[in-house]
Amino acid sequence: MKLNPERLIAFALAGGAVAIVGLLALSFVIGSPEGDGQTPTPSTVAVVSPSPSPTLAVTPDSTPTATPAPTASPTPATPPLPTMLAAIGDSYTQAWSTSAAYKQDHPEFSWAVGTQKGDGVYSLRERFVALGANLVVVDAATSGMKMDDAPRQAGVVVVEAAKLPPGSTVFVTIALGTNDLCDDPMTDPAAFESDLRTAVAILRQGLPAGSHILMLSIPDFVHFRDLTQASPAAAQFLAKSGKNNNCPPFLGIETTSSLAQSTQMLADYDSILIKVCDEIEAADGPSGKLHCRSDPLRLAEKDFVLSDLGTVDYFHPSLSGQAKMAEAAWQAGYWARLPLPPS
Repeated sequence: MKLNPERLIAFALAGGAVAIVGLLALSFVIGSPEGDGQTPTPSTVAVVSPSPSPTLAVTPDSTPTATPAPTASPTPATPPLPTMLAAIGDSYTQAWSTSAAYKQDHPEFSWAVGTQKGDGVYSLRERFVALGANLVVVDAATSGMKMDDAPRQAGVVVVEAAKLPPGSTVFVTIALGTNDLCDDPMTDPAAFESDLRTAVAILRQGLPAGSHILMLSIPDFVHFRDLTQASPAAAQFLAKSGKNNNCPPFLGIETTSSLAQSTQMLADYDSILIKVCDEIEAADGPSGKLHCRSDPLRLAEKDFVLSDLGTVDYFHPSLSGQAKMAEAAWQAGYWARLPLPPS
């Protein structure tokens, strides 16, 4: 096909205009000033942070409720290993009474921060170390605590996070709510949500940019009830020992709340946990400031069998239950794609 001279001239003029616009745009990008946000300067500690990235300024603000349109990939497929592992929780995280030989707190068996070799629990801490992380570990979890203790525990975490060198990140596990559900009366959902949001606001303000939260669900006590009531030995033990008072009505007796009411409250708590976590990811994930994940089907101990509950009270996980929690939390987290050496 032949082009007449007038059309050739038109094409040439159009091409020149595109080239000029491109040069102007390139000049603008190269010459644009960087942001003037200040970078926090935490105290230096002897920590090696693998593949550090620059710390972004974290400023106080309220917990987000809006959902802005994402402008970037929310989180890399596998982020750098964290510099700090922090646990916010209760007796489940403290590995309380995994067996008659190990009553009360034994965090060395914990699904999150455990260190005991040969116990069958491949904890999150042990997995990170196996991958080469040089971890600072902050175990703020406290047995017997409810969600109203979450702000205090979050404060412990951010105080320690402020000591990390620039470029560090923190991985926080939040596993609270069991004692709210098992109290008589149960914690009002509005108070539960308010306490959780206060804790999250503390974390959003104090954690370094690029940090991650894993929000665990409330244990599936409906399933636990089915397990214990189907076992004559467990049901008889709970009735005779009075241990069924640990979490009525899920362990065999009803008090001021019926089983249906307690089951609905469990669902209400879980929906609050998921909602708050989703809001964090929607508001802070696209910028990389803070990420949050929750997986109610994986993180609620729905796969427990009777032997995964300790025989001290059929309420707290045994060693095999702690092992299942560790695996579920790892698979729901951010580093599950990385090949791990044997536990």
